[in-house]
Amino acid sequence: MAKLSELVEKIDETARSGDREKALRMTESLLRKAPNAQALLNRKKRYEAELDMQQRLQALEEKFGLA
Repeated sequence: MAKLSELVEKIDETARSGDREKALRMTESLLRKAPNAQALLNRKKRYEAELDMQQRLQALEEKFGLA
């Protein structure tokens, strides 16, 4: 199995590429294996907030016809 730091880097790359849903799923999967990893918990919270903001922006764009 890959090192935790390598997996976290891959998750960060996925989030940076814009696929926050996948990054969040990957983080949750990794948290099942390492439930006490504070860095992962912080990332999960951050990705949830970013995903929520992204979904709100998309909804506003659809509502006002900007998309």
